[in-house]
Amino acid sequence: MPSLPRVEILRCFFDESVEPHLSAMLLRWDIDSPGLAESVWRLPENVTLQGAPPSRFGITIERQGKNSFRVRVLWNQLSLIWDRLSRNQIINSSLAPILTALGTDLWYLLEQPVPEALAA
Repeated sequence: MPSLPRVEILRCFFDESVEPHLSAMLLRWDIDSPGLAESVWRLPENVTLQGAPPSRFGITIERQGKNSFRVRVLWNQLSLIWDRLSRNQIINSSLAPILTALGTDLWYLLEQPVPEALAA
């Protein structure tokens, strides 16, 4: 997926529909950008969404092992959880350009230390 235009963050909130609560954002995208309104979004494990980018978005990436991550995503009203994703599954998904548009360094999230309890 080509790079996305920068997005405006209108407000931050906690999505209380999932436990534990997920920090999320209300977003405004420049829908006039070419192809953005009807994009195909490829998420991990063959999940595909079609349409505009999310106006409600939240994500947590928790390192579980050397190359294993638990990822929670809020995409509008849809809540997704993957317990064991690899680094490549995350990098090759549409989550990467969305995080870049938000100014978030995906590599920083993926290089967090393995929790001691899991490393032993």
